[in-house]
Amino acid sequence: MARPLISGGRFFCYMYVYNCILQQKRRIILSFPVTVLAVLLVSCASRPVPDIVSDQKQIPAAKYIPASFKWQTVCTGISRFDFEYRMMPVRYHAVRIDLDTPGLQIVAYPDQNTVKKTGTTQKTVLQQPFIFPGMRTQTFARKYKCIVAMNATPFAGQDGKWNLAAKLGTVRQLSGIHIVNGLQLSPPSSNYCALVFTDNKTSAPRAAVVDSQTPETLSGYPYAFGGFFTILRNGVKRKFAVTTYDSRSGAGISDNGRILYLLVVEGEIPEKSAGLSYPQCADIFAAMGCNDAMEFDGGSSSQLSINGRSVLSYFFTVVEGNSFGFYINSTDKKNTKSGSF
Repeated sequence: MARPLISGGRFFCYMYVYNCILQQKRRIILSFPVTVLAVLLVSCASRPVPDIVSDQKQIPAAKYIPASFKWQTVCTGISRFDFEYRMMPVRYHAVRIDLDTPGLQIVAYPDQNTVKKTGTTQKTVLQQPFIFPGMRTQTFARKYKCIVAMNATPFAGQDGKWNLAAKLGTVRQLSGIHIVNGLQLSPPSSNYCALVFTDNKTSAPRAAVVDSQTPETLSGYPYAFGGFFTILRNGVKRKFAVTTYDSRSGAGISDNGRILYLLVVEGEIPEKSAGLSYPQCADIFAAMGCNDAMEFDGGSSSQLSINGRSVLSYFFTVVEGNSFGFYINSTDKKNTKSGSF
């Protein structure tokens, strides 16, 4: 009689292990929708103030700042830098943009075309708030053919709150200034800062960081995108009582506003990257050579796209309120898009 390939005892052991694995797979599959919903419920895309819980970690700057920044060319006038330190762990990505680059154009969403599509008029828009369909930064980057694109201003849902309906929906209103090509689509918030741009009608465009969104500080700037707080001024790091770690989006400037730096820090998967605090982001901007720097909306809203692709190591479902980006008009002809230099 032929010898059995597997003895009876081993057969039952194998079947037991197989069933355990099968049950585990079922648990993962069944728990996936719950996990996604939980992330939507607890993730905070637009927090008006930092978390009140202080982070006790004191990590030397040498752990998250390289000895030198080795920039890689994306295209003429635009370069990138990617950093990872697994022992912390932390991952972040930076972009350096020379605003003197010939043909460089800025675009943003929402813009004049958004106003037209919503069926409102410019006069109605100024009677705030302006309610509009949100758009993911990556989608914006592809639609507007941006080389670089980033999320910007904190936002809320249609009723002005960041509740379950807002998290599951896509209708947005901004919580801070948003000016595109001279058209103001959201009112200023004096408690928060903004990144502003001049245009190139009389000279090369320049960027600046204003500490407070007021009619006076925003006057004369045809482009303005609200954020949260200034973290670096004249090369000096601002002090914050709260230093929690999170995903971050921010911008910095150097050379009198000629060079713009964009920074995004990963923090949605702590095992890969725990995120950084405001002071740590200020350290990075200062190390890159910035005089001034500020923070945009962070958390799960943080997004940076290069050539239409997110630089983040994970995919997230948040639909941002607004985004801005840059492309290069190779023909150097007058641009026809409503939200550009």
